[in-house]
Amino acid sequence: MMWDTFLAILTLSLATGAATEQLCKYDDILQHLNIFSEKTPQLHTIPKENWKEPLKVEVEFILLSILLVTEKLQTVTIYFLVTMKWKNVFVTWNPQDFCNISKLVLPVDTFWSPHIVIYEQVDEEKSLSRPLLSITHNGIVSTIQQHQVTITCSLEMHQFPFDTQTCNMTISSMYSATDIIILSNQTTEEANKQSQLYHLTNGEWKFTNINIIQYTDLLEQEEFVVITYEISMKRRPILYVLNLIFPTCALYLLDMAILFSASSYGDKISFQLSLIIGESVLALILKDILPTSSDDPPIIVMFFIGVFVLMIMGVLETCLLMHLKKKPLHPLLKARKLLRCRKEERTSGSLLHKQGDSLIEMARGQEESRDSSPLGKGNTELPMLTRRMNAEGQRIGTQAELQECKSALLVLEKALFCSHLLLSLLFSIIIIVQWSS
Repeated sequence: MMWDTFLAILTLSLATGAATEQLCKYDDILQHLNIFSEKTPQLHTIPKENWKEPLKVEVEFILLSILLVTEKLQTVTIYFLVTMKWKNVFVTWNPQDFCNISKLVLPVDTFWSPHIVIYEQVDEEKSLSRPLLSITHNGIVSTIQQHQVTITCSLEMHQFPFDTQTCNMTISSMYSATDIIILSNQTTEEANKQSQLYHLTNGEWKFTNINIIQYTDLLEQEEFVVITYEISMKRRPILYVLNLIFPTCALYLLDMAILFSASSYGDKISFQLSLIIGESVLALILKDILPTSSDDPPIIVMFFIGVFVLMIMGVLETCLLMHLKKKPLHPLLKARKLLRCRKEERTSGSLLHKQGDSLIEMARGQEESRDSSPLGKGNTELPMLTRRMNAEGQRIGTQAELQECKSALLVLEKALFCSHLLLSLLFSIIIIVQWSS
């Protein structure tokens, strides 16, 4: 008897438990809230008990990735999460009546949810996933939405590729401040910490800081609550240094090396022109990156222009030296010799008169001796010797002039090279100071 009584009580308790478990369904809560009934318009409108009081919507922003920065179009593509939370006073239940169920997850179109607008958005937003609504028993509704949007951003390219950019993303509601007030439920420090923690990519751009600014905007005589997120990011310049700056410096060092080499001027000019063509290819790559609407030219553009000018100056210097080398006596040396001759004429005029008199007396003595010699007038050794001495003197004079011309050309070449080197060093210092500032 006792055993039968125990089995009856156990069977009754199991049946009671089964009946209790059958009542613990989400559909019971949905029927309790009349979600599928057409007589509940408050589920599809702004859930306010008093229409004069605005609904407060708390917003939390987490930056996940900086996907793309297009310098020529001045746009930035970012991927972020927005969590919104508000209270719906018409969606409440007692958890004890439903087996302590205190939370529901429903599609986003089941209840009313605020729609945010991004002021800087320039393309159609891509739908990454269908958002859901999380509803608690006390009417707190929250949703997490993923957004991938392309926004406009005024990019300052003066320090490219060592630049830091700040882009603004402004979000607001389609409702005025009398209906909805959007509030940020996180501080700037919390936004930075969460974004640094959940940041996904490690690409060209490094996220550095987020600043949150909240204000009221007046549009068509209506006030709208607006939240602006100032996103600061820094470019990683290593790729541009290796692909643009380093090859440019290498080409210019080769140009300087060929200037100081002992090759012929023709070989130098052909090699310098080849280097200029290579630099032009790098300039075309840079042109495809930088925007054309920038009023302030980037430092890297001035760097390329300066290198071009210095290379062209090197070609012109080599052409000048080659032109001067082809002439036996260049104009500078002629002018210097003319001045030297004039000085010698002024200082040695009297000596020339004395030497002329002595030469006349010597000539007379030679004629007398020739007349008295046994050979008489048939002696021709003296005129031949005189012509030979004159030719030898002219040859020695020409060699001296050529040697002097070569030495002057060498001095001019060294002066041009030293000035070119000093100008290059000055230009490098200016560029480095500009980039470091």
